[in-house]
Amino acid sequence: MLLKVLPVGLLSVNCSLIVDEENGKALVVDPGADAQKIIRELESYELVGIVATHGHIDHVGQVKTLKERFNVPFYMHPADTFLINDPIWHGFERQIGANLPCPEPDIELKDQMEIKLGDTTLRIIHTPGHTPGLCCLYEEKSKTLIAGDLLFRGGVGRWDLPGGDLNALRNSLRRIFSELEDDVLVICGHYEETTIGQERKFNPYLRQLL
Repeated sequence: MLLKVLPVGLLSVNCSLIVDEENGKALVVDPGADAQKIIRELESYELVGIVATHGHIDHVGQVKTLKERFNVPFYMHPADTFLINDPIWHGFERQIGANLPCPEPDIELKDQMEIKLGDTTLRIIHTPGHTPGLCCLYEEKSKTLIAGDLLFRGGVGRWDLPGGDLNALRNSLRRIFSELEDDVLVICGHYEETTIGQERKFNPYLRQLL
């Protein structure tokens, strides 16, 4: 598996490009902004799907552009469909350059389902709390977790936005930290990557919430 992480947009959303190096097929995760930047990165590959970890428009803002360009399915948990065209704050969609309306998902993510990309298997872990439908993608061979806005380096996803639920967030974090080992690399929804072990030791929010 080849993983390229592209910070996009005003909020530096981490858009992940996952490529099977044997067949050149690719998935894009969280194409929130900068569609042309993403498209340039895809020039050497065949895009076969678009995945959103959750429905906030800073993570789905360019799904429409990519679907129209490549005619591939869009994967997302159905519990977040109500969010995909919600600007959250007045005018936020213009600030981040979202191409709306975002289409509804073609394929619904479910807990423990698998998305296969050649020899790469991504396991879906439903982790509500930041949003009702937030899902992480875990690739076991490389021990890589694409966590969306569940977990950050030194922080956790906020729960005060539409659909947020503190108790659900606690349960999701407990699940992730009980299931995954310390050496798992975490690609966060924004900014720096981290590891499960780093956050287990040093994340102050985890000590408060768990």
